[in-house]
Amino acid sequence: MKLRNPNKSVRTLGTAIAAAALMTGGGNALAEPVSLELEFTCPFPLIGEQPIRAQISADVPTQATVGQPTPEFTVDALTTVNEDSRLGLKLVGSATIEGTATNETIVVTPSREIDLTVPLTIPQSPIPDETGEFTVPAQGTSPAITFTEDDVGEAVISIGGLTLDMIARVENGDIAPAPIGEFTSECVQNAGQDNILQTVQVVPDEQFEPRIAVSPENIDFGNVQAGTTAEEVVTISNTGQAELGINNISLGGADAAAFTQTNSCTTVAAGESCDVNVTYIPDGEGDQSATLSIESGDAENPVVDVPLTGTSVLAPVPEISVTPADVSFGSVMLGETATAQVTIANEGNASLMINAIEIAGTNSSDFTQTNDCTTVAQDGSCTVEISFMPSAAGGRSATLNIASDDPETPDVSVALSGQGNDGSDDVLEVLLDLEGQTDINASGSSLPLSGSIATQLELATGMFEADLALDPTQGQFKIPLLFKSLTANAKVTFEQADMTTGTLIDGNLTANSSLYVEVPKVTVRLFGLKIPVGGGQDCRTADPVNIELASVEGTNFSLSEGGDVTGNYTLPPLQNCGPLTDVLNQFLAGPDNGIDLTLTPNL
Repeated sequence: MKLRNPNKSVRTLGTAIAAAALMTGGGNALAEPVSLELEFTCPFPLIGEQPIRAQISADVPTQATVGQPTPEFTVDALTTVNEDSRLGLKLVGSATIEGTATNETIVVTPSREIDLTVPLTIPQSPIPDETGEFTVPAQGTSPAITFTEDDVGEAVISIGGLTLDMIARVENGDIAPAPIGEFTSECVQNAGQDNILQTVQVVPDEQFEPRIAVSPENIDFGNVQAGTTAEEVVTISNTGQAELGINNISLGGADAAAFTQTNSCTTVAAGESCDVNVTYIPDGEGDQSATLSIESGDAENPVVDVPLTGTSVLAPVPEISVTPADVSFGSVMLGETATAQVTIANEGNASLMINAIEIAGTNSSDFTQTNDCTTVAQDGSCTVEISFMPSAAGGRSATLNIASDDPETPDVSVALSGQGNDGSDDVLEVLLDLEGQTDINASGSSLPLSGSIATQLELATGMFEADLALDPTQGQFKIPLLFKSLTANAKVTFEQADMTTGTLIDGNLTANSSLYVEVPKVTVRLFGLKIPVGGGQDCRTADPVNIELASVEGTNFSLSEGGDVTGNYTLPPLQNCGPLTDVLNQFLAGPDNGIDLTLTPNL
């Protein structure tokens, strides 16, 4: 619960500032100067926890009278930011810093705890290019507060933590790239400091007034499934000696539409109470918040705010994932059988029910399947074994159809194809499995590779064409950032741009492959959380990657035994990968990327 001043526009920057400003100024006797320096540890994007210092100076009275509001007073503060934080801000070209903050200062009286806030703004301040600490000024006005008769005695002002909401801007005034451009930092006051700012003597006044008390001071509805509701009750009590008029009760804030309230509160007699029924109606997914504001005839606290929070969660659902998207068996002699596997995975947050798996299509009798798929647990998978025995020469095709209870994709089809070979063709069709890796020169990292290549070789000339199918993969990239490095995890898929062509002559293989590299998701781990920093369904190389491959010097490549191939290529820049596309290209795109593969016949 917050005691709100009608002229309030922003929240506090520094924790000790709030308490200092409360009692500052004239109107309550015996003001004395107070100067307090506090140290905090604040987590910042990319660079982790960093120390800051806040220096606050003000005149704080040693005595306050019940019923007499403390005056508003201007408070100036100076915060010292260390070199590491300056470097972190400069990392993405930040030129200025600005923002607001919220503290956790508490005034403890014999009867209650008062959560105290002071509006204080950090104006747009330059971030120096020179090495070393720099200071950030801040200014605000303290809110007025009036003590009640129940507060008579000692009121101890203690200083707690600090929440910073900051905006960094680049030279042209635009917000700097995420995660540094806009960030929130939950700062913790360092242990072992004297955080008691002042002890104030609250003395009584003989006036009789209504006094409002609201319980609870805040409501957190927790996780509530979208489409349902949750209810809580806020009780308004009159602890004074005169009748309390309730002038207005309203909802405000970013997600006010997600909350409703009903009440019968008009006039509350001394010692009596009334209830406000608050209902949370979550929608979508994520955190939601609002404020219940109660306006009354309490001269000390004319407006009481009750923060309301809740998290809307979606109903748990399964999500099917099938790999590969198609299966090519290549050329298979009549009377022989080739096999392959299809994996069904569940990437949702509820069990996936497999309702049916069947093969249909023109040549369905040439294909058979067996599986162990019934119920697939969250993050689990099952396997479908597929066999191909061609009944005639030429192209043969069918479709593997998978039906499940995935609400978005209940039916998934996998194209099946193969070539029946009766031995009469002068073109040899061979399916080769591939395993290996590619080295990314820009970041010194590597990606594992697997897949297959369906080859049609002209026996007379040694020339061939092939379909290259690379499986989805992922890898980790160490990204050096001045004084610290982050590990980025990238999911990578491939799309063939053109047929692979080449020759196999006297045991020497040469090939040229053309494909697009797609990056659907890139994440980094900060503060124990996976944070997306790029990628997307349209994120891929601007042009196809052309890869020249050749058998390893001194080795013999044959279609019956396979062999090793190696190559080098340039990775074109990525595009459509979000605001950090340029950053990703620094560590992925560029020349001199190596690739080493082992090709093995799939017999």
